[in-house]
Amino acid sequence: MNSVQKMCVSLCLLAGISVSGSALAGRDLDADEALALVREGRIQPLSTLLEQHTERLAGHLLDIELEYEDDRLVYEIEVIGTDGVVREFYLDAAEGTILKEKIED
Repeated sequence: MNSVQKMCVSLCLLAGISVSGSALAGRDLDADEALALVREGRIQPLSTLLEQHTERLAGHLLDIELEYEDDRLVYEIEVIGTDGVVREFYLDAAEGTILKEKIED
């Protein structure tokens, strides 16, 4: 992922990310809330996780969301890979591990 893509991803994160579940259900997470989660150490910056998984997330970013799933914050990242296949990755926002990957139909 090049620096322009990383900047776009960061801007998407700051502009507002869809959040569901827990006390944040039904509303978008604003930039201040996302930054607060990073500053509090509850989640890693998205740019850090993208750098950790550059090979798996290679291609063009289509969508990014931050959601509560099973009482944890999860980044959902949708990518169209260099092979033309659309995949959705679920990353633990705190630990940075890929929880699952699925191919979109």
